[in-house]
Formats: sequence, C-alpha cells, structure tokens
Amino acid sequence: MSDDGQLVWHGPIQSFPTAALGFQAQKLGNNEVLTYWNGISDNVSQQRGYGAISILDNTYTEIHRISLGHGLFVTTDNATYDSYLDVHEDFITDRGTIIAVATNVTRAHLRSVGGPQCGWILDCLLYEIDIKTNEVKFSWSAYDHIKEIPFNQSLYPLHGTGYNQSMPWNYFVMNSVQLLGNDYIVSSRYYCSVYSVNSDGKLNWHLQGQTGGDFYLGPGAQFCYQHHVRAELLESNSLLLHMHNNKNDDLGASVGPTTGLLLNLDGNTRRAVLKSSLFDPKAQIYSLFMGSYQSLDEGHVFLGHGYIPQLVEFDTTGTEVYAASFGHVGVTFSYRAFRQAWMGVPNTLPDVYACALSNGTTAVYMSWNGATAYTAWAIYGGESANSLRLLHIADRAGFETHADVGNVAFVQVGAIVGIGTPARSSVVTVEQKC
Repeated sequence: MSDDGQLVWHGPIQSFPTAALGFQAQKLGNNEVLTYWNGISDNVSQQRGYGAISILDNTYTEIHRISLGHGLFVTTDNATYDSYLDVHEDFITDRGTIIAVATNVTRAHLRSVGGPQCGWILDCLLYEIDIKTNEVKFSWSAYDHIKEIPFNQSLYPLHGTGYNQSMPWNYFVMNSVQLLGNDYIVSSRYYCSVYSVNSDGKLNWHLQGQTGGDFYLGPGAQFCYQHHVRAELLESNSLLLHMHNNKNDDLGASVGPTTGLLLNLDGNTRRAVLKSSLFDPKAQIYSLFMGSYQSLDEGHVFLGHGYIPQLVEFDTTGTEVYAASFGHVGVTFSYRAFRQAWMGVPNTLPDVYACALSNGTTAVYMSWNGATAYTAWAIYGGESANSLRLLHIADRAGFETHADVGNVAFVQVGAIVGIGTPARSSVVTVEQKC
C-alpha cells in the first residue's frame, strides 16, 4: 500500500489454511523483485506451514518458484506436500541464492526437560537454495547441534507436547536467517538467542538475550522472543545487530513494551552494547509474535508489529514520525512489514466498471492493479463500442478513481503515464442501474 494507506497491488486471494506471508521487495541481481511465501499454514500463532517461495518481476509475473520437496520430511499428521518450506524466511543473497527454513517432526530424548525418554520435537532447519536451479547449497539443523544448543536452554515449556507425533515440542522456532559474508545469522524465538553459524555448520558465537551467552550484555541490551534479526558488519571484528524485540510470549507473560532494538556486538571484547531501543511511551505495544525492524535512509527505522496490526516509523531522535493501523488485533496481522520503493508495470489491462445514475449521467470506476507510474485517467464513451470519444480527464485518486460523465452506452478508460499513449482497458457496457 502507499504512504496514505491506498492499495497498490492485490495478490492472489488466500483463505485459511492457505496463506501468503513475508511479502517484500528485494533485489535479484540488478532487478527489483517481489518475494513471498505461500502455502498451507497449520498454526497461526506460531506461523508454521508447508509451502514455496514465489519471486515476481515488476510485471507481477512469477519468474521463480523455490520449493523443497526432497528428503524425508515428517509432518504432524503424515500429510505430504509439494514443498516443505516454512513461512519464516525468504532472504535473497548477493550470490544468486535464497535463504529459507523448514521444520521436521523428529524423535528425541526429552528426559532432561521433564518429557518422555523417546519423545517428539519439531526440528528447525535452514537451507540456502540456488534460485535458478532450486539446488540446495547448504543445510543446517538445530537438533544436530543439541550439544551446543541443549534442550534445557529453551524457554518454551512442554505443556503436554512432545509425547506423540501429532503434538511435537516446538522448542526452537527459527524465525529469521541472514547470510552475512560466509556465515549465517540465525534467530531462535524460544531460546531468546542469536547464533552465528559458519559455512561448515559450526557455531561461531551465541548471543543470549537474558544471560548474554558468549557476550556480556550492557545495560538495556536484553531481549527475548525476538523476530527479524539482521546484522551489518563493521570494522574491527564487530557488527550492528537489530531486531524486533517482542519481549512478550504467547503464553500470557507480558514483561514490557515491544521495541525496535539496535545493538553493537564487539567480537574482540565480547560485549553487546545498546545503541537504541525504539518505542512510543504514549502508545506502548505488546506484540506476542511476529514483527520486523527495517533500517531506512537518513537513519530512520520502520517497525512492523506483527500480531499487532500497527506500523511505526521513528526518526534519528527516536521520535515517531509515521504510524498506521490496518485492522483489529486477533483478526488481521502481517508477519513482517516494510517501507520500500517499488515501480510496478503490470502486464494486465486496467479495469473499469460503469453504471447509469438516476440523474442521467454515468458513474465510472477505474483502477489498475499494481501500476504505480500513471497519474490520471482518460475516459472515453459513446453510443456504440466503435464510436468512442474522449469525455473527461480525471486525476488519479488512490487505487480506485471515480468520475461521472455524460449519458453513454459504452465506456473505456486509459491510464495516462507521462506523454505516451494511455494504456487502455477493454470496452465495457454501461450497467443500466448503479
């Protein structure tokens, strides 16, 4: 949508249990593309699912579809799917690959956390996949590293899960992965942790949001149940790490307002120092799950609050400069949200609907799903489809523009882009009554 809340493009309509999540603009080579996950979502609160990642060009044509159908994946109900990619990541790298994640129901010994000797867990896996060939270039399993990431470090209780395949213990939840150099930055929601994994699959370091892990946490650097962790390399073996710090979990524990957190991690001194913590003290948000943190130009930060359908932008002083709501809590959500430039050039025709008003004029409603460059509409009409004349020029007014013209039987519209020939719709018959 636009800054003023107007729809720009409406993708394929989804109805539960199918869903489309993680929608964003990214760069593939030199081209701007759109990416999103779409598939079967079997758990809204934990956003777990089985699907594929679509990559669209600026005409909204799918140019790549990333899937993961090979291997021995086990699901809670033994169902099979065309692709087993999970909802939590679709990060395009600068080497022609995409980072994605998946889950797998796995047997595991759970006595250390009060569970059965031979129990069930939901293992989390990351994949780097070649976009052109769909070939897996790298894979990593959290459970394969149980010695370094033991079960008793998880903050998510069993609560009766882990005893059978249909209800595995969802102990880890890998909710973001980023390629940074040749390493992978992995976020675990229920470990309140960020891990650096090298290309051999070994852990470089572990940052735990409550205890520090391999780091000392400075004042205000604590975090938990975080989402959308991203890192930026600095000089001298240090990096900037930012995240949507949910702080709250889906078990009813609210410990403080959700923030946008920026940390400086010094790899030499092993210290994590708070750079900024963004929230509006007059309108505190407690987001239980999902969310995103985006660095904008001029030092601004854009937060999407996931489960809470609100978007907020802060300037360099931490002052809120933009806020929007787009639904009701528990009904509407967005896994992540971004403020990005986009130039859409759909390969479809504009749409038009026209109907006769009681005062003898004709109401015309026109739109062009996904088009961003046009500024006005040319409206043509006549008594036959072959004798149309220009009736009116209407300035674009959001996603759908409305204008009234004279009494005609047929209508066509054209989207005006610059000084070129308007992109015309089909000719439609005017409905006898609005």
